[in-house]
Amino acid sequence: MLSERLLRVYVVAEMYRKWLTRRPLTYFFVAMYMPVSILVPLVILAPEAYHVDVVVGALLFSVVGGGIADVALNVSYDRATRRIAFLATRPLEPLDYMLGVMLGGASYTMVGALVVLLVGQLVLEFKLSIAQALGLLALAFYAYTISACLGFTLALYGPKDFRLAGSLADILLFTLTFIAPVYYPIDLLPDPLRALSYTLYTTHIALIGKALARGEAIPIDSLAITTLFLIALLLIVKRGLKWVES
Repeated sequence: MLSERLLRVYVVAEMYRKWLTRRPLTYFFVAMYMPVSILVPLVILAPEAYHVDVVVGALLFSVVGGGIADVALNVSYDRATRRIAFLATRPLEPLDYMLGVMLGGASYTMVGALVVLLVGQLVLEFKLSIAQALGLLALAFYAYTISACLGFTLALYGPKDFRLAGSLADILLFTLTFIAPVYYPIDLLPDPLRALSYTLYTTHIALIGKALARGEAIPIDSLAITTLFLIALLLIVKRGLKWVES
């Protein structure tokens, strides 16, 4: 039944949420300090014309980081410690585990996204309507979902050593948020690099976010491409996340 599945997902999500919230300093660093610490110096250094790019970039950094790095580390740790094997003996399906891990991470990752928007709105006078703010938060959750699927993919198909998986996740995170045109306009890139950046889903998420923040039309091609990314990653994770293979 749906209610039973929701309960199982909730139990798994709580397990991962409480792991962090019971460590107040770690929670403060991950959910609040890190997103703001990256936002502030970039805002100081960047011209005012680029403030939208910086705020949207910091927003994406907080959720992409939570999706890739945290999920990859949690799932690879579960594999290394045989926690997945233990969970397989419970009345729990692989999809329940996947959704629980993702929602548990989202419970604190989305706090970072909200903090970035509040700093932008209250401190930087980053004027947003309620509809724009809600749209950016919805986009942040969408970006988190794609990134979490990428984190699952790395954990399931990558190295079995969770420390190595965590290091690879960090490299992937910084590639997708700093090398990709997330914090700066894509027009600043030379043509060859601009063409390459269009292969990264974070580029398209950033284009959507900047359009929302400026009150412009959402680029439909970017929305379609990120949807294809999400569907492809979901299929890859579904194939790899089987209890018998844990």
